[in-house]
Amino acid sequence: ENRLFEVGKRCVCLTVDLMCRGCRAVIGMVYTSTPKSMDHKRFTFCLSVADIDSYVLGSASQMLTAEGAKEQPVTLEYRGVVEQQLTEMKMLVMSMAQRLEKIEVGLQEDCDDM
Repeated sequence: ENRLFEVGKRCVCLTVDLMCRGCRAVIGMVYTSTPKSMDHKRFTFCLSVADIDSYVLGSASQMLTAEGAKEQPVTLEYRGVVEQQLTEMKMLVMSMAQRLEKIEVGLQEDCDDM
């Protein structure tokens, strides 16, 4: 069921209830339409922790068989770690490129002196 969810005086979102298939209770919501300032929440699942004892997403027939033990789900925390590692790698590559350029200039000067 679609509902209007008022976040503030000027922030109204359209949400859809998340229902438990077993007991048919409302266990949360999904933002389906949001103002521009809340685009990051669109299509995210918001679970009501007080209404949930335990949960399993999907079913055995829906699980991906391609998932290996080394694969990690992409979460915001994991994404942050990967972005930090990429930044560090870029800085290392830039530093190595500068060092290589200095070495090449030095070698070129040595060749010119001969």
